[in-house]
Amino acid sequence: MSEQFRFEQYDALIFDMDGTLVDSMPRHLDAWEATSAEFGLPFDRAQLNEYGGIPTRKIVAILAEQHGLDIDVEAFTRRKVALYMEHIQQVSVFPAMWELVRRCHGKVPMGIGTGSPRNQAESILKSTGLDAYIQVVVSADDVVNHKPHPDTFLQVAEQLGANPANCLVFEDTQIGLQAGRAAGMETVLVLEGELYQR
Repeated sequence: MSEQFRFEQYDALIFDMDGTLVDSMPRHLDAWEATSAEFGLPFDRAQLNEYGGIPTRKIVAILAEQHGLDIDVEAFTRRKVALYMEHIQQVSVFPAMWELVRRCHGKVPMGIGTGSPRNQAESILKSTGLDAYIQVVVSADDVVNHKPHPDTFLQVAEQLGANPANCLVFEDTQIGLQAGRAAGMETVLVLEGELYQR
């Protein structure tokens, strides 16, 4: 684990979930690909990966508008979520992130700020065992303004009683990093579970 990070100096560590803490993005993208084919929506895996952190229904609306398509956003969202939930038990924690979480447990408060709905987040935390380590979860259901707005991360900090200026956010997308910076927090890029840069 990167020793240049002195995690104990922070009031709180705040993690994005999908693609940062857990290796769930391939499952999300598979569900997106299948649903897009069914609904006639052009599918670009790389573009969708960058939308990580934004709730499904918002992404569908953005893409439908971009492509000039009339898509039933709610029906698309229900189908995509159903396909994803079929495979949610296969989601695992990235090994280096597990090491970090275990090392910091009991030393630094930790929370999750995710663009996933609460039921998906709680299902993943329970099936992976992360629920024993993470004190606070703020999901897509808990905020109106999702990433890149700072609201998700600010709410995690508030619930942990942490000063936003002394929180460290872990994110795997530019949208997520933008949200962390907008919250006045330090950020670190995580790719495939490995820390890359501040």
